[in-house]
Formats: sequence, structure tokens, C-alpha cells
Amino acid sequence: MKRFIRYSVLLLAIIGGIMLTLLIFISPVTEYIIEKNSREWTGRKIEMDRLGINLLNGKVGIKQLKFYEADDQGLFVTVGNIRINTDLLSFITGRNIIEDVLIENAVIQVLQNGESFNFDDLLLRFGTSDTVEQPAGGTPVAFEVRSIEIRNNTLIYKGVSPLVNISVEHLNATCPVISSANPQISISATCAFNHGGNLTADFLFNQVTSLYNLKAGITDFNLTHLYPYLQDYLLVKSLEGFVSADLRLGGNAGYPADIAVSGDFILRDFSVADTSGEVIASVGSLHINADSINPAGNVYHFGALSIDRPYVKFAVYDDGINFDRMLIATEEVDSVNAGGVPVEDYANLFRMIADYVHLLTSQYKVSNYKADKVLITNGRVVYTDYTLEDKFQYELDSLSILSENLNSSGERINVVMRSKLNRTGSFSGNLSINPDGYSEMEMNYSIKGIRLSDINPYSVYYVATPFIDGDLTFENEINIRDHKLKSENRLFIEKVVAGKKIQNNTAINIPVRLAISVLKDLEGNIRLSVPVEGDLDDPDYRWGKALLRVLKNLAIKAAVAPYRLVADLFGGSEDDYREMRMGLLQRQPDRNNLVTLGRIAEVMANKPELSVYFTGSNSREAETEFLAIYLAKQKFLGLGLNDSLSPEDDLQIRQLANRDSLFTAWLGSQTGVGVALFSVQEMSVQLSGRAYLGSKISAIEEERARAVKSYLISKGVSSDRIKMAHPTTANTGNISQTPSFAISFAVSDEAIETAVR
Repeated sequence: MKRFIRYSVLLLAIIGGIMLTLLIFISPVTEYIIEKNSREWTGRKIEMDRLGINLLNGKVGIKQLKFYEADDQGLFVTVGNIRINTDLLSFITGRNIIEDVLIENAVIQVLQNGESFNFDDLLLRFGTSDTVEQPAGGTPVAFEVRSIEIRNNTLIYKGVSPLVNISVEHLNATCPVISSANPQISISATCAFNHGGNLTADFLFNQVTSLYNLKAGITDFNLTHLYPYLQDYLLVKSLEGFVSADLRLGGNAGYPADIAVSGDFILRDFSVADTSGEVIASVGSLHINADSINPAGNVYHFGALSIDRPYVKFAVYDDGINFDRMLIATEEVDSVNAGGVPVEDYANLFRMIADYVHLLTSQYKVSNYKADKVLITNGRVVYTDYTLEDKFQYELDSLSILSENLNSSGERINVVMRSKLNRTGSFSGNLSINPDGYSEMEMNYSIKGIRLSDINPYSVYYVATPFIDGDLTFENEINIRDHKLKSENRLFIEKVVAGKKIQNNTAINIPVRLAISVLKDLEGNIRLSVPVEGDLDDPDYRWGKALLRVLKNLAIKAAVAPYRLVADLFGGSEDDYREMRMGLLQRQPDRNNLVTLGRIAEVMANKPELSVYFTGSNSREAETEFLAIYLAKQKFLGLGLNDSLSPEDDLQIRQLANRDSLFTAWLGSQTGVGVALFSVQEMSVQLSGRAYLGSKISAIEEERARAVKSYLISKGVSSDRIKMAHPTTANTGNISQTPSFAISFAVSDEAIETAVR
């Protein structure tokens, strides 16, 4: 018995010694083994300051764990403290319970170069496509981790192309339990970003169904984090702004496009600057409230969408616009394989987002949408055109757009728009659209208080005429049915004054000032109503171009053929202002001529910028023959050769027939020719002499012109505004072609050069 007791004590002592040895040396031995074999086991060098294993209570602790990069030149992961508390008895019973896990002060550095990461070797070593089949009748291994906590950790991400350095700091996360008996995993996390911004998230995932729910809160995430990614697509100098969000997402991890989203998204102080540092687009604040977005269910329901202080700078150059010079050629953005198919690029966040949006839009349609309110306030657009001789710049400010109860299933989508125009003008409009196919639309808007001088760079470039004064109002009503457009356009220009023509090689030759003068009413204003119709199915039809073409043609017509417009304004017919006819040998205006001259005087009185041109036209041969016969009759009747005949004498001369036998016989005796072989006209001309008759006709033409001019002067028209051009001569000898004056109007510096008497 004594020997048995002695052996038992010895055995217990040995076991105790072994246990004591294990308790004392298991930690350093295990640490040594791990460090010695780390490269063989993991392909990486692993070091730790201290490993503590307590076999009595199942606790494991690691201080300053270091996991190196594959080339040992840097650290992939460092962990300040790891603590694991286990239930040792549960491992004996097969329940495998870990009470809690704490990872503290860890720093993980992720490096990406293109599509390669600094952990690719680990994925190759430990990742496998082989599946391990569960033995028939086997049961899954039971386990339970009752608490996982991550404290004050840091994730550093660095990319080479694009060059990115983002740090996720103060990363804290908790997971209450992970158990083989419960497929649900719940994780709560918070973190901050190195350039600004905080994130909170609560994530719930079912390992069996792959269903997930995420509640995420983002506060003032600084968009400068995304600037390197933007540089792959745009040449910009800066990207600034802050994003905040309170979002709820749900879906199935197995179907990435099957996602439901609700919550609020806020963007503030957003701006993008081009390579020169000039801000070309900005937003003061953008707020999107999503009630329910579910692409799979074709549900896009929003509460309110509001944008405050949006700004866009739009500039046009000879070779394009300012946004063109920001673009990077497509071949520089996408790498393309030999088959011409773009290779997916997951080094760029914007590319990943674009691919996901493409996935959504390719699988689901967007036809069921609604929003309680869409509101844009305090918008500003600056448009600059550098393609002209002088820079043109125009500004829209205080821009507001409102649409309430926006609904794809409603009868109409109604939009109200307001804006100031270049500080002096205003724009207001209403739009109503049928959301079912957008084939029906009504729109009306008005533009008021536009200073014409603001558009001088265009008017000088295209028509060589600047505007000195004038305010424009334009009202438009558009109605579209079955892709057929009807538009009523009303133009009102108040107190318009155009300047003198400017020498310009780019302008078309249109007498703008004349057109303006003719188009103006008695109050000095222009009022036009222009209907426009068109077929929107015609690919060549453009409503704006059609309207401009009508207005251009109207202006040209007003300048080239102003008579109808003048007649509508001052009365009479077009012919009253187009031509004034006179009788043969008529020296003074008759009653009909005075009516015409009176109307012209009224035109001149109301349009002081105009000059009137009288261009005489006469069949000189016919009037010469008429004068020769008149003088021959005067001599035949013995009434002398003086010009001051009484009305009775004149009547007696005109009543004597040209072929009176006594008269023709007298002509024959006076000229010494045979009556049968010469006409009355030829004998009369021979009697007086062609030179004498020519001088008399010239004197009559001069007297006519003086009489016309004198009458207009007597009506208050300045003499320098009355231009009497040399008469044109038609040597037809047709007595029916009586003398006349062609009448035209012009503004002095636009008048065609002509000989003026």
C-alpha cells in the first residue's frame, strides 16, 4: 500500500509538474512557434511582444501583434491588444463557447495598385474554390461567440492609380453574438474619416437567407476624399463639399440590384473647380428625402427634394464649351482588351457606382415615381460666349423651380419657374406635362425687362448694329398634342433705340434701324404676335430655330418692304407709301399727291430717325412729245409762248385734238414736210427743236422735285431728311407711262449710296 501511495504521489507530482510547466511555458513556447513558422504557415512574417495563454480560465491575450507585408518591408496589420475569453468546459462538451473577443488599437493598411491588393497572396493561400462536403449523417460544428468588440482601430487605404490616401479612424464595433444556432448577425459600428466626417452603422444579416438591413448615419463626410477618383474622369483642381445622410437599406446579398432604400441625404457647400481654380459648379445645399426606393418593385417615392443656391458657369469657345476641356478622353479612362470590351475597373469608386447604376437601370424600369415636392431656390447660372468679337455674358439669378405632388400616375406634372435676368429682367413660367408618355404639354412663360443693350455683342456680330436703349418683353404659349406643336409668341419692345452701324465682316447686311423704325408704333414701341407650328416627329424641326427664322424674316421684310406696316399704322393703302404718280407736264402736286405727301409727313413726324427718298421715274420721250404737241397747239391757237397761261387757255389747248385737220395742216406748213409721211409728234418736236424741249423737260422735273420737297418742309419735315434722287428715264415713248416718284424710307447711315440732288 505504501508503495502504491508513493507511486501515486509521484505520478501526481509529475502531472502537476507538467501542468505547471505548461502554465509557465505555454505562452512563450507558443509565441516562439508561431513566430518561427509564421512565414511557412501564412507566407507572412508575424511578431508579437507578448502572448499570454491561461489554461486555468481559458483567457488568451496578445500584445503588439505585427503582421508584415509579403516583402517584410512594412506592416500590413498591427494590433495593440487582443483579448479572448473562452469557456474551456464548453470545448470539452462540444458547445465551443467564446465569452468575448476584444481587438483594440489595431491598424490595418490596405494598398491597391490597379486591381491588385497587398492581401492577394493571402487570398490565394487561404481561399479555395473546393467545397468540403458534410459527411452523411454529420452535424455542423456548434459554436457561440457571445461578444465581439473592436475598439479604437484604424483602417488605412492607399491607392496608386488613382493616388488615394484615406484613413478610417476611431473604428469601434460591437457584435453581441455569433452562433451556429442563430443565423442572425448584428453589428454596430462607428468611425471617423481623416479628412472629416463620421459614420455610424447598425447592420443585421441573416446567414441563411442572405437578407440584410442596414441603418447608416453619415455626418459631414468631406468630399475631398473622393477628389482623386474624380481626376480619372475630369480635369479639375478641387472637389469640395460635405455629405450627411440618415439611410435605411434592405435587400438580399445574393441579388445586388434587389435593394430598398429610405431616409435622408444632405449635401452642403459642394463645389467643383476647373484646372484654373475657377468654380464652375456648386450647390449650397441639397436635401433628398426618400420615402421608399425599390428598383425591383418599380417604386421611387420621395418626400421632398430641395436644392438651394445651385450655381453653374457655362462658357462657349470656338472649339467647344468649358466643360469639354475638363473631360478626359474615353480611351484614357477605360482600359480595353483586344476584343474591344471595356475591362471592369474597381480601382475607381465612381466607376463602381456607375456600374451599379447601370445594373439597376438595365434590370428594372423607372415608371412608378412620385415626390411631394421638388424645389430649387436661389439658383444662379452665368453664361459667357467667347466666340464673338466682344465677350457676351448673361446671368440668371434668384432662380426658383417648384413642382408639388409630382406623380407618374397623376394627370399632370406641374412646374412653376421664376428667375431674375441680368439683374434688370425677370422670367416666370408654368409647365404642365402629361406623365403618360409626355406626348401632351402646355407651357406659358414671360420674359420681362430685358435690356437690349445686354445683347449688343450678338447684335454687333450678326447685324453690325448695337442697341442704345430698349427693354424687351416676350410672352410665349406652347401647346403640344400628339407631337404637334402650336405656339403663340408675343414680342413687345419698349422705347427701342438702335445705334449706328459698325464696320463688321461677320454681319449680314440688314438695315436694322430701318426695320425697327418701321416696326415701331406711334408710342415708339414694337408689338409683334408670331404664331409658330411644327411637327416634333420631324428630326429637323426645332421650335427655337423656327421662331428665330420667323422673326428674322419679319425684320428683313420690315426693312425691305415696309409699306404694309406703315399703312397699318398711319392709314391708307400700301401704294400710298410706295409710289406717287403725277401727270405729264404736272409741276405741282395735285389733290391725290397731297394726300400721299400728307401721310408721309405724318410718318416723318412720328419717326424722327427716318429719312424719305423720292426717286423720280419718267418716260422722257413720251413727255417730250407731249410737251412738243402742247407748245405747237399753244402757238397754233395764238396763245403765245409764255408759261403763265390761264386755266381757260390750258383747257383750250388740251381740248384741241391731236389729229385736228386744221392743226395738222398748219404743222405741215410750219415744218415744210408732207403731212402724210410724218406724225403729229414728229412734226411738233421738229417745230420746237429737241434741244429746247429737253431743257424744258429738265426744268419741269426740277420743279416737281422742289414742289414735293417744299410741301413736306411746310409740314415740318426737316430738309435734310428729304432726299430727292436723280430720276430714272425709260425711253419707251409710251404716253401711258406718266412721271412718278418711287418712295422709300431709310435711316441715314443705312441708306444705299445714291445720287442725290
